[in-house]
Amino acid sequence: MQEMGSTLYLTLLIIISILSLIGCFVLLIDYFQQKQNANLAAKLLVILSISDAIYVVAVVTNPTPQTDGAFCVIQALFKQSSSLSTFIVNFFFCLTTYLTIVENIDITDDKYHKYKRNAKIFSILFPFLIALIPITYNGYGIQYYACSFKTQNAYWIGELLLFFLPFGLLFGSSLYFLLRIQGFLKEIQKNKLGHDDFIINRRTLMSQNSQITVGEQYTKFLFYYTLVHLFCWLPIIVSSILDIILERDFFWFGGISYILACSQGFLDFVLFMISKRVSSQSQVYERNNSFLTADPIDIYRGSVVYNSSL
Repeated sequence: MQEMGSTLYLTLLIIISILSLIGCFVLLIDYFQQKQNANLAAKLLVILSISDAIYVVAVVTNPTPQTDGAFCVIQALFKQSSSLSTFIVNFFFCLTTYLTIVENIDITDDKYHKYKRNAKIFSILFPFLIALIPITYNGYGIQYYACSFKTQNAYWIGELLLFFLPFGLLFGSSLYFLLRIQGFLKEIQKNKLGHDDFIINRRTLMSQNSQITVGEQYTKFLFYYTLVHLFCWLPIIVSSILDIILERDFFWFGGISYILACSQGFLDFVLFMISKRVSSQSQVYERNNSFLTADPIDIYRGSVVYNSSL
């Protein structure tokens, strides 16, 4: 029975992993085709795709580890680094959108360019440094169907501080920023030009409607990305917590958790293609409804999201 379960797990894992790697590969191709005009959102999406691919490769190359050797530690290192990178990238997606829409950051500001550089560095370097910490106290070992944090004895404290805590803080902050953005857009919608001003300020009214629509679409898809990432990672969090509290292995739940985590690359790809199609349709609508050559009033001054395909 256990052998049949392992065979089913490996089959599903391979199928999901192939789909995710294909999705990551397509996203990378799309990025390099428009690299010169890529904004921060596109660059963060590339980091996310690479992290997804690294996680998938790390799990698939050693799906049923037998010993706590060097290869097991390497697998756990890359799994931890790539998962933290996902949490951080999702956080920067939401933070950047909040700063752009609500705080109205100017894209020409030197501080903003430094912010973009720091966001990319922090999304890559910081997760790897954090992932190195468990090596100093032999904190990686066999866990379920892959190598990860040890949870025996007091080792669970390392997973709490280096995995559970970042997950909670980063995703909690992401949801907070998304709610603030939605509240801001509703406030603008409520306070925009009224019907009596339509004849005099038609251009301004159309510009406001356009910008509000773009902001709402972007925020909606950003919310979907956050939900997808929660869907992919929350089962691993829950299975680890149950293992720590009940002191027993939930093999089936653990296997499903890894399959869901490996599916993130494919789900991100699906969301990207849908959002890109919606973005293209919006741009066509804007061109068809443009009747003045003067520059419109942009309530998202310097926006990184205005023409983003995310």
